[in-house]
Amino acid sequence: MRLPQKVYPIVLAAALLIALLPLQALAEENAQSAMQGDKTGTNPINFTFDARLYNEYQWLNTEGDGNQNITTAEFRAPLLDGKLQFRVKARYLDISADLNDDGTDDLDDSGFGDTDIRFLTVPYPNMAKKLAIAVGLEVFLDTAEEDSLGSGATSLGPQVFCVFFKPFGGLFDLVAPAYQHKFSVDEDDGRSDVHQGLIDVFALKMSKDKQRWALINPTMIMDYENNTEFLNVDIEVGTMLDKYFGTKGHSVYLRPGFQIGADRLADGSVECGYKIIW
Repeated sequence: MRLPQKVYPIVLAAALLIALLPLQALAEENAQSAMQGDKTGTNPINFTFDARLYNEYQWLNTEGDGNQNITTAEFRAPLLDGKLQFRVKARYLDISADLNDDGTDDLDDSGFGDTDIRFLTVPYPNMAKKLAIAVGLEVFLDTAEEDSLGSGATSLGPQVFCVFFKPFGGLFDLVAPAYQHKFSVDEDDGRSDVHQGLIDVFALKMSKDKQRWALINPTMIMDYENNTEFLNVDIEVGTMLDKYFGTKGHSVYLRPGFQIGADRLADGSVECGYKIIW
């Protein structure tokens, strides 16, 4: 794996996102103040300092028994006076799978997986119309220790999404449809190209005191390279912990999910996580 040759997408990501930065501040001053008061970490355009640790267990769609455990550490930070957000994710995976239903695990690996970074900005914030449009560029780095723990490719994933505040007469606090196009720019020998599209919808409902939330997040994954597709649906419930422990910006959540389609990678999953927002 030739990491020095794969660093250039990071530079490309930074250059493209800086070029897209708006000339004005992220939003009107009153809107910024309202968002800064939100410590749930559920608003995708609330650019705060953010540390998260979460673990996802997946029941894999294999002929025999198969499961995968993914532990992720994530950090987000605002840059350039809040006009840009930086995010990085690092993962540790443990996978075991009987691919042929012969009682033998064909995959039995653990170690660090791929790492990804993202730059995000909001070129169109219009709080008067309760609408914002965000654009970003995600870079997926080929850092996995084993072939089974990563894609074997360095990829770019430009994305765009809209955030609608209080849509449908206030039925939801926000709804955010998005599209990301992911493609590889460098592959390891013997590994396939990456060429995918992801259509994502995020719908959030907060409690009146803004201490608890529920959301639903369906995502359609379309693999153009392998001509496959499936639907992933996650449902999340979470709560702030501050009034119980005297902390500031601490919360926990539970996120079960399931996948639909013959090409699905997993039958179901459950994720639990801890967030600190400041």
